[in-house]
Amino acid sequence: MDASLSAAAAIVGAPNAQFLALLLIGGLVGWSATKLWHVLHVDVRAGALLLSAVTGAWLAAELAVRAGVGQRCADAVLIAGAIGAALFCVGCRALPHANRSPEDIAVRH
Repeated sequence: MDASLSAAAAIVGAPNAQFLALLLIGGLVGWSATKLWHVLHVDVRAGALLLSAVTGAWLAAELAVRAGVGQRCADAVLIAGAIGAALFCVGCRALPHANRSPEDIAVRH
């Protein structure tokens, strides 16, 4: 485990420290993507984008751990989480939004 998260991992345990780190990474990537797409005048759903970024970060990091890229909370695993969050944001944006009703809470601004 890298020194950057060793104190947090000692307090709350490696899986929990990784989840908290990925929650932060996914939130930052989702928030940044929301701001970037607003600057580009692209219609985005902020809540759905944040949720997809956190989900993508967690899934990519878990796949990286299981593929043997590194241990939990390792820098390579957290970088994989950031890449997964970005990919999920792009995938969320690529989904068609025509079938959703205005009452759908995930679509509301």
